[in-house]
Amino acid sequence: MTVVAASIAGYGLGSGAFYPSKPAAVGAALPKMDTSQAQYTCSMHPQVLQDHAGNCPICNMALVRTNSGETVKHAEMMHVDGATQKRMGLQLATASVTEINRSIHAFASISADESTTVSVNPKVEGFLRRLHVQGVGQPVHRGQVLYEIYSPELQQRQREYIDLLARKDGLLGDSMTIVSSNAAMVGSLSKEKFRARERLIAADMSVELVDQLEKTRRVIDVVAVRAAHDGVVTVLGMHEGNYVNPMQQILAYADYSVVWAEVALYPDQLEWIRNGDHMLFRSGLDKTMTQTGKVNTGTLQIDPATRTAKLRLSLSNPHGAFRPGAYADVDIQSNAKRSLTIPRDAVIRTGHGDFVVVAEAGEHFRSARIQLGIESSEMVAVQSGLKPGDQVAVNGQFLLDGAASMQALQARLDSNAPAKTMTASPKPAAMHDHAMMGMQP
Repeated sequence: MTVVAASIAGYGLGSGAFYPSKPAAVGAALPKMDTSQAQYTCSMHPQVLQDHAGNCPICNMALVRTNSGETVKHAEMMHVDGATQKRMGLQLATASVTEINRSIHAFASISADESTTVSVNPKVEGFLRRLHVQGVGQPVHRGQVLYEIYSPELQQRQREYIDLLARKDGLLGDSMTIVSSNAAMVGSLSKEKFRARERLIAADMSVELVDQLEKTRRVIDVVAVRAAHDGVVTVLGMHEGNYVNPMQQILAYADYSVVWAEVALYPDQLEWIRNGDHMLFRSGLDKTMTQTGKVNTGTLQIDPATRTAKLRLSLSNPHGAFRPGAYADVDIQSNAKRSLTIPRDAVIRTGHGDFVVVAEAGEHFRSARIQLGIESSEMVAVQSGLKPGDQVAVNGQFLLDGAASMQALQARLDSNAPAKTMTASPKPAAMHDHAMMGMQP
């Protein structure tokens, strides 16, 4: 005795045939019906279609009325009961019309702002008595001592300044009043004193040292040179004991409160960049530190050899998280558009297209091909294949899609099986999803 049940069941599933309530006669073909006129179906087995009310020949449940003209492709449907969905941890998301903007991820290299770089050169010849900077990368603050210099030339300028002060005091006398005959000379000495004071300040003597010189009238042998701005040391070219002159650079420092960010972009990303797009920078040293900016296409430069582009913009760096030489993650957000959107995790991407698993009524699921639009970090726009209100599987969709594909493949294989003369058993055997009847030769 040969039992061939899968062929009959597969034929019924693959062609959408009507399942009669009584077994077929010997050698008789299964009756067919026009699915376009179907009005009743089983909520558990949507492949069962009838033009009149009755019970399902598989599970004996009462048939429900469908919408006029509605057709069901059961090969693309799969039933998953609620308990199984809970065990799978299945989550659904609703397709809705929201605002979405395209997100472009890129990297930026951070460099110092050349306009804030300060080159420290001695204004006079002399010897470096002491260097207060240990190396490149050391932060310096305004007013901090950078180095100390012993300069005979600077000492001579101080002596000249003291002589001017003494001559002026001698003309004024003890009463500090100007005699009419000395008025012209006192005025000339005052001008000379002003010029000598400015020369000392220009030689990197601070105002406090010049005031000290006027008060004590004693030459300061070793002069401390202080930083004029905040910054970080970028160059250190001298050491303690070196003889230096104005042509030599002792060190250089730059203010890192404002830095340059050079964003590398590729040709497929350039077509989405527009002037004024929002940019979010995330520090590569501290992921919690972020800064924002705007795209300025006027600074865009394209390398003709690599066809890559560099977008340069000034970036505020108040906390120092964006250090020159480091990298930063960049997210460029295009202008927002209203589109039908779903979560990115719900999309199944294959070499034959993009698919989602759609939840239907009666705990049924089907696989649907969609056409994607722009994508953000979490959402993706759907151009076709879904409508607002459709529910898609966010996780577990790969299991559902794989099971649906196997079901459709089995249905196609069974529907193409060669027909044989068979005798139906008196009672059909009920299965979970497929109608299978025991046959006897």
